[in-house]
Amino acid sequence: MHANGKTPVTFALLLAALTGCAGDPGTYPSLAMRPFERGETPEPLAPALPIRPATPAARLTELRDAATSSHTAFVARESEAARLVRAAAGQPFESRARGAALVALADLDTQRSKTAGTLAALDALAAEAAGALSPDPALATAQSDVAAVLAREDAAITRLWEAMGS
Repeated sequence: MHANGKTPVTFALLLAALTGCAGDPGTYPSLAMRPFERGETPEPLAPALPIRPATPAARLTELRDAATSSHTAFVARESEAARLVRAAAGQPFESRARGAALVALADLDTQRSKTAGTLAALDALAAEAAGALSPDPALATAQSDVAAVLAREDAAITRLWEAMGS
């Protein structure tokens, strides 16, 4: 007869598996009555602190002021640009009037980009707040206000380009 060499290995593995099932009897839950089963009300938990604190009011004021400043500069240059665009309408591409209007439109676009930069900073703060599941109503209001200003600037630039024609 041939002796099977796997029997001692199988026996050792079976023994190791069975000893793994034997646990410490102290780890089972107690059968004693819990406080709520005795009719006691537990103390309320302290409110959770926000993951991300609200954006400081000083930072929002700073960003709003930056947007107001860039929009004021935009409005100051807009009337001059409109005058130059009206003068350039229908003129050939090589004309001085067309060149002056293009420079004025580029200047308006520069002022618009400053407003857009401020909106980008607000968007970054809003994304951080959203990622932390910490809504900030003051931040959302500032963001929508600056977005509205930027939309007005975009509309003004579009209107001027249409007035100048291609």
